[in-house]
Amino acid sequence: MVVLEEYTVDLHIHSLHSIGVSNKMTIPNLAKGAEQKGIRILGTGDATQPDWLDHIKKTLHQNDGYLEYDSTIFLPTVEFEDEESIHHVILLPNLESVDRLRNLVKSDSPNLDDEWGGRPRVNLGGEEIAGHVRDVGGMIGPAHAFTPFKAIFRENKHDSLESCYASETENIHFIELGLSADSETADYIPELRKLTYITSSDAHSPTPNKLGREFVQFVMKDPSFEELKKAIIRNGGRKPTLNLGFNPRLGKYFLSFCSSCRKTLVIKDGDAPPSFDELNVYFSCKNEEDARNLIDGIHRRKIFCPDCGKKMRLGVRDRARMIGELESKKPTHRPPYLYIPPLLDLISTAIGVKSTSSKSVRNLYGKIIESMGPESSVLTKGSIELLKEHDERLAKIVHAYRNGDVSYISGGGGRYGKIIAPWESQK
Repeated sequence: MVVLEEYTVDLHIHSLHSIGVSNKMTIPNLAKGAEQKGIRILGTGDATQPDWLDHIKKTLHQNDGYLEYDSTIFLPTVEFEDEESIHHVILLPNLESVDRLRNLVKSDSPNLDDEWGGRPRVNLGGEEIAGHVRDVGGMIGPAHAFTPFKAIFRENKHDSLESCYASETENIHFIELGLSADSETADYIPELRKLTYITSSDAHSPTPNKLGREFVQFVMKDPSFEELKKAIIRNGGRKPTLNLGFNPRLGKYFLSFCSSCRKTLVIKDGDAPPSFDELNVYFSCKNEEDARNLIDGIHRRKIFCPDCGKKMRLGVRDRARMIGELESKKPTHRPPYLYIPPLLDLISTAIGVKSTSSKSVRNLYGKIIESMGPESSVLTKGSIELLKEHDERLAKIVHAYRNGDVSYISGGGGRYGKIIAPWESQK
């Protein structure tokens, strides 16, 4: 009988050889941060950048076929930008496959060997890049698939996986949701429901509120690439058991919005004329067909703001509904999605300190990790009674997140959403 274990995984990060990334993004610092967060398998990020690849080869240790540093298993990963400025997450089985992939794309990449080429531009289409990844034994899927920038499903780009990956579509087994989307968003689109959804941090810093701010848990026999592939494909009992990440309602582009005054769209039942207030514009729809026509009209730039008269634009949620259906349908294999921010963010909210880097926030974080174990366990299954011993309001908000009792003011039009903490909603 095969014994399966649970592994916490963050597959998409960057190195100090990507633009805008902390120079503290080194293997030792990443391993230390991963242990603190409870991440067992961490993507290397930027694996094809030569200086970073050299650092990986010199720093990681081969142990029973795994690439290790202390207690963290590293998996070679990289993010490519294709000729349409679409980003793709690539998972590779070993360092030899990294070298092979570099050789296959080198003639089509103007910055593969640049100092800041951690996320290289590869002037090929999604189908050709996916074919190269398959040839070296790797896996590929869209990165942050619903963000308004650099994503496969952004407006005026692709409406399906096939239009991007063509003959390689059958080899696409996952998409990365990104901070702009969750499982519910992606499950508006029927063709995506058969895929596994990856949640990952896209971290540019090893700090606890960046690394592992989103992650996925898999059950597997061991932390190898082969087992991870089985888990993504959901074969032999290997599978994802939890996605954890931010609620996309906190994002700046979740709701559709006016391109000028930035008021966000609220669709109401009925046939009342369009109206507005300080934050929102309101359109009424009598049925699903009306709602579909409204979303399509916004996409075609034919719906105008009732306040300032400028054109409305689609947000992430309505873009997914336009591509797919008006109802999100969760397949039976889809694991739960736990909406919960990093522990540092929760602590700062609980104790009323704005900066997560403040001494009081960091001190409490350290005490909690020391007494209760890594952050991923604290957030998902740590004792609420033990958390109360550290801070009652922190325990209250963690409990509320686990039970889905946190309220939100959704973001849109460049305005971030807002959490309504339990003690605020009770007022």
